[in-house]
This record gives sequence, structure tokens and C-alpha cells, in this order.
Amino acid sequence: MGCCGSKEKYNGEDVPKSQRLENRPNNDVNGKQPQRQQPPNKRKNNTIRKGAASASQQNNPTSLFEITDLSLKNDIIEGLSEQPNDSDLLAQYGVLLSMEGKNKEAEESLRKAVEVDSDNSRAWQAYGEFLERTNNPKKAKEVYGEAYKHAAPKIALDEDDSSLLLSYAIFIQKSGDIDKAEKLYKRIVTSGARSSESLGRYGLFLLEVKKDVEKGGIYLKDAADIDPPSAEWCTRYSNYLKTYKKDEFEASKYQKRVSLYVN
Repeated sequence: MGCCGSKEKYNGEDVPKSQRLENRPNNDVNGKQPQRQQPPNKRKNNTIRKGAASASQQNNPTSLFEITDLSLKNDIIEGLSEQPNDSDLLAQYGVLLSMEGKNKEAEESLRKAVEVDSDNSRAWQAYGEFLERTNNPKKAKEVYGEAYKHAAPKIALDEDDSSLLLSYAIFIQKSGDIDKAEKLYKRIVTSGARSSESLGRYGLFLLEVKKDVEKGGIYLKDAADIDPPSAEWCTRYSNYLKTYKKDEFEASKYQKRVSLYVN
């Protein structure tokens, strides 16, 4: 699900290392992870994640479906011709196919992505979200459940693991299993990568579902205090302050926080 982590210039933008395509492992047909060979100046920039600044403005900056760059389609196809069992490329291609309405081919690509690398949380998340978007909640539940088996045993969750479990928590919450959703949210905020999205989603859950105004406010504030600031979560915390605390002054500070932020 976050926009945290060390950053440096990448294709003209400040992008966290963990969000780069080439930092994902690559499996061959035997499940091994060989060193990736890339032609100079080609696959290096092959990522469907946008820069952190733009991604933070999305409803869910961890979702491949919200941050997919369609202009990379030809590069992804070329990459797959060279590395047909690259789990990241397969997941990305599945997302692109789905966006083009080719759902049968999309599911085949997404299913293969998790088959060749069952530890690729980003691929599992894309597969689960695809099934949600194509109105197949029963199968989505099965896929998220299987994905959870691979991510949950980890003591510390990385950004991709946290993102996967966040999507699973939101899905479970929508299905009405509040207790299980709460356990997932707690696991993410205690063991996962610290991000405005995970903190904010848990804050909303506490506020709107559990009716815990004080605790919900704590997590919403934590989400709004993450740097670089998220416009969505600064606005949500500002609204919380105005609605529940009647604190217009503090609310205005958070409303302005994004525009005043200097890195």
C-alpha cells in the first residue's frame, strides 16, 4: 500500500528504490532468481509506478491499477519477449490488458505472475484487485487468502507486503468481517512500512466502523504528518479536526500543509 523509503533521481524524478521495477527479483521456469540482464538505456526505466509526488495524490497509491503508465506497453511486451517468466512484467501486462478490456488474457497473465513467483506481493495484489474489479468476489477472497499465506509469516513487512495486506483488509472490511479486517489493519501498522495510506485507512476504520473518535484521530494525524504530505490525508485530518474537535485553526494548518511543504 506507502511512499516512504530512501530516494534518489530516477528518470528525472525522485522515486523510492523499492518502487523501481528492476529491484524486484526475477524467477525462471525452475523458480530460481537469476541475475537480470538488461540492454543499456532500455529496461532500466521500465516501471509502471509514477513519481512519489503524483502517486501520493491517488486514492490508493499502492494500486497498480491507479498508477499504470499505458505508454510503457510496448516496453513491457518487449521485456516479456526476453524474459517470459518475469513476475513483475507479467503482473504489469495483466493490468494493462485489463485496462484494455481483455479480461481473459489479463487473468492468464496475472495468474502466471504469482505462479512463477509466489512471494511477489505486488503481483498478488494486482491479481486480487483484478478479480474485485471484474466482480468476482468469491475468487478474489481465495486469491487474497492464498497471498496472505506468503506475506503473513514475515516478521517485518516491506512496502509491497503492506500494500497487499491493506488491499486485503479493505476487501475483508467490505465483506463484513470486521474482526478479521481489524487484525489485518493492526498487523500492517505495527509490522509494515509506515505510510500515510495504511495509517489513514486504519484511522478511518477506527473512526467510522469502530466509532473510536480518539484513537481514530491519532492514526489520521499520523497519516497527515507523513512526509512528503498526502493531500488526501491532510484534508481528511483537517475535516476530522473541524468536525470532531471544532478546531478551525489547527484544521487550517493541515489544509495548507501540502502547499507549504518544502523538501
